[in-house]
Formats: sequence, C-alpha cells, structure tokens
Amino acid sequence: MPALISIAIPIYNTARFLAAALDSLLAQDHPDWEGLLWDDGSTDGSAEIAADYARRDPRFHVLGGGCQNGNPYALANTLALARGDFVGVLDSDDVLEPNALSAMLHFMQENPGLGMAYSQHVEIDEAGDFLRLGTRCQMPYSSQKLLVDFMTYHFRLIRTNAYQAVGGYDPSVDESADYDLCLRLSERFDIGHLPQPLYRYRIRADSISHGSRLRQVRVTFDIAQRALQRRGLQSQYALSLGVRARHVLRPKQQDTDP
Repeated sequence: MPALISIAIPIYNTARFLAAALDSLLAQDHPDWEGLLWDDGSTDGSAEIAADYARRDPRFHVLGGGCQNGNPYALANTLALARGDFVGVLDSDDVLEPNALSAMLHFMQENPGLGMAYSQHVEIDEAGDFLRLGTRCQMPYSSQKLLVDFMTYHFRLIRTNAYQAVGGYDPSVDESADYDLCLRLSERFDIGHLPQPLYRYRIRADSISHGSRLRQVRVTFDIAQRALQRRGLQSQYALSLGVRARHVLRPKQQDTDP
C-alpha cells in the first residue's frame, strides 16, 4: 500500500494565494496524501476557500476553531492529528512542484536511515514569476553548521515516528518554529538533502516587517543557544549575535519652498 503523506497547511489571510497552494497539492503525481487545513482566524475569506476545497476533495480536512493562535500553535495541533507515515508543511502562499511528494518519498525510501529530508527550492514573486534559485539549500548540510545557517529550508518531509520522537513543533516558539524543529531532529536523526527544486517559495512585501525580522533574529539566536546546550557543546563553542547590515540608496526629498 502506498505511503500516506500528511501535509499541514496553516492558513492566515492568504486568500490571494491559497487556491494556487491547494491546487499544487491536487496536482501531485503521488495521490496518497491528506491536506490538513488549519485556519488561524483569517478575515479575508481564506476559511471559505479552504472549506470549498474540502467539499470538493475528501483528502482535505478543515481544522482549527477560527481563532488566531499563531503559526507554531497551528502546526503543532495540525500534525498532532496526522495519520500519515510521513509529515510535511506547505505554507498557504507557496506552491509545490507536481512531483514534490513522489520525489521526496522515493528519496526517503531509498535512504531508510533518514529521519528527515529536504529539497531545493526556488523563490517566486507575488505574481508567481520565477526570481532565483533559493540560496539556503545550496549550503552543504551538517548538523553543526545548522547551528548558524538554516539550510534545511524547503521542502521538508519527515518520518512521523521521528517527528513524534522529538516532540514535534513547539507551540511556545513565537518565531522560527521550523528552525527549532530541524535542530532537534538533527540531534537524533540523520538528515538528507535532495538537490532538486520541488518547492516555490513566495517572496511577499508584507510577509515580515522590519520589527518582526529583528525579533526573529533574537529568537533564532536563543533557539541555537538551547541546541548548543542540548548537545553539550557550550564549553567548546560560544555563539555570538550578529546582524547583517546593508546600504540603502534613496532619492532625497526636494525642497519646494520658494
């Protein structure tokens, strides 16, 4: 019997992009999946779109109580209900390539010692047009390098028993729950990289504000610090917090006073 893959799709005000995300799941050449749709209190019609897809295809299941609790909470509670042998996440504004599930599943089955695998991804703009090949997944993977570079980005497929063994997503992590989960998985299981672009990651102007980005830097630093301690490496290594800066060139305001 083909392996069932559970895909969590947390949804919050992504009505403009949600149909494309769900259509990409419907287009998979591996048909044995369940799409777990968790609406996190959307106000833009996203919940209605999710419900419509669930009416059209029984593989979609609408979850959540319509209250906003944040992405980590949505992911933790969604995948707690997963029935599949493997779990993964599709962000509701992104797109899977048609062979994403089959390619990742084949890779995992060919490498039974892996607890998780991740693919390459490409970046697209809000209109869905290609921008560039993702840079993070071009970094060679190592468990230690993961402490400073989040290369295990998109798309990830995780064995359900491995996901459960590390406790799954931590709903208390306000930012970077994916990073926290990957670090914990890397401490218990082998991770493999399939260098094939299977995921389209949408770059949105409103996705992360400057304030959120700075907060995310602080949170990821704390997550890495905890990982360093779990690994018993705090006596050998120290993490320091660095924030990259870049120059920005803007036109000056012209003085219009007479």
